[in-house]
Order: sequence, then C-alpha cells, then structure tokens
Amino acid sequence: MKKYIYVCILFLFSSCSTKFLLTGSGESFDSLTKITQGEKISSESTGGFANTNLIFTSQEKGSEGYTNIYMKDNVLSQGVIQKTEGPNYNRTPNYCKANNKIAFAYWDRSNLNYDIYYVDANKGKAISQVTNTDGQEGNPCWSPDGSQIVFEKGALAKSYIKMEVDQKRIIDALTIKITDNQIWIKNINTGELKMIGNGSFPKFSPDGKQIAFVKYDLNKRKTDETGTIWVMDTEGGSPKQLTNSNLGYAIQPSWSPDGNSLVFTLEKEKKKDQKSDPNIYTIDITGDNLTQHTKNESYDYSPSWTSDNFIYFSSDRGSDKGDFQIFRFKIQDSK
Repeated sequence: MKKYIYVCILFLFSSCSTKFLLTGSGESFDSLTKITQGEKISSESTGGFANTNLIFTSQEKGSEGYTNIYMKDNVLSQGVIQKTEGPNYNRTPNYCKANNKIAFAYWDRSNLNYDIYYVDANKGKAISQVTNTDGQEGNPCWSPDGSQIVFEKGALAKSYIKMEVDQKRIIDALTIKITDNQIWIKNINTGELKMIGNGSFPKFSPDGKQIAFVKYDLNKRKTDETGTIWVMDTEGGSPKQLTNSNLGYAIQPSWSPDGNSLVFTLEKEKKKDQKSDPNIYTIDITGDNLTQHTKNESYDYSPSWTSDNFIYFSSDRGSDKGDFQIFRFKIQDSK
C-alpha cells in the first residue's frame, strides 16, 4: 500500500458526475481532478480543449493488454465513446482540432508491427492507414492545420560497451543499447514522406514551425540509457537541447498553448533499491524555469497541455500500482 504524507479529498456533486479533487503535499497546484475512473486502465490522453473531445486509450483488465481509443465529448461527464474496436493494440492517440481526426499507432497482426492510422473523431470505427512499412512506427502528432503527421520509426539501437569489475577483480564487458529511432513527416494531402532527424516522441509546436522531441544517450554514470528533451525546426535544422542527462530520464514532451514552454515526464535517477517515480515537469524552450508539478509516490506520466492551460496526465495515485487513470490540473500563471 502506498504511503502519502498528506492527501486532501473533496467531493464535488453535479448533474453530470462526481469529481474527486486530490492534492498532495508539495505539489505546485491547488488540486487535481480525476477525469476517468472504473475498471478500465486509461492513459495517453490528448485533446480536452474547453472540456471537449478528450481522447485516450483504455485497456481492459485481463484482456492480454488490448487497448482501444475512446473519447469523452464532455470531459466532466462520465460518458465515454469508443472510437476503435476489436482485440487490438491501438496506442498513443493524437487529436487534431483543425480536421477533427485522431492519429494513432495500430498493431498490424499481418506484419506484426505498428503502423500509423487515423480515425474521424465524430464517426469513429472506420480507420485510414497512413504508413505501411516493416518498421515500428508510433507516437504520431498532427501539424496544427491537419495536413501533416510527424511520427517516430524504430531503428537499430546504438551499442556501447560497459566494463565492470566484481569483488574478485574479474572484468566483465556488458553491452548497453541506446534507442536511436528516426523522426519522419508525412504530408496527408500529397503523400510526401521525409525523414528529418533521429529521436522519439515528436510534437509539432502550436505555430507548426518547430518540433519537440526526445534524444537518447548514456546516463551520467555511463551505465544505462536516458532521455533528453530537444527542439528543432520542422526541416530538422537548428536542434537545441533543453535538458541534459544529469537531470534524469526525460520523455513525452507537449507544448504550451503559447509555444514558449514544454511539459514532459521526468524520472530522476534512483538508487538500485528505489522504485521508479516519474513526475510531471515544465521548462521554457530557452532551457530556463524548470518546474516540478507533481510530487507523489506514484507513477505520473504522459502529460498533454491544452489551450485553456490544463495539463492532463496519467497516474496510479490513490490506486493499486499500475491502475492508471487520467487526471488534470490547471496552470495558474501561464507565461
């Protein structure tokens, strides 16, 4: 059972649903709102602008991990609408307000790999294929005008040799593999496809001129992989590093509505006997004003930042380990 220093629970009653506001000691917001609840594990949210069209994945317990895409057309109601169906692995959705479509990674059983598809947010069920390769493709993101999709494609990992000496002074050589995926952009209208760099979790900026992404490297002790947050222009030029390996393992960036900051998941390096404890952070694209927002003995990850300054994220706080639901908090002082 998890131990919490301080938890305040309030209940708000409305005609739509009951909301739970959870505030943990040391966290930089007034309260959290629990957006999803129930038997299904829910995560990877996108959308949610003005309390509408929150898209996310849900996994049935005991279903071999199958996940499908769901939507809440009213964030504060209990009702959900299923957008994909079947015993599939549909993951990492991204919603585009301009074309009202949801891009996502779909596990192709015939090729045994992930490809990128999209589905209409209103109609659902009928899906359209974007990529069809032997590679593993995921984490798609629409350009603001809905004409392009940026995504990552699996590539051969980089390998490093780590030398270890045990108590008997026997030297052991271990291979450390570092993810080195590629970032591609596809124009939905013309079919043009181009690679713009290496990295993961690519996200278009609100003005469509930059892409935030993650690069992988060795951690500060040269013992394992870690992730750092970067930005570059949409042609792949002018890359700029925002976090370094000394900070910890950073992934899943999402832009602020004004394009001046990023929210992301960060797991600081732990000792071997300590459990994983990722939290939600923000940073300016200048590399300044690093701020920790969640601070809880839970697994907080997959943040997204809406145009009305809410940050949605997934967490197993207040539940059994791995029982993830979607929460949100409000950014009070937007930049």
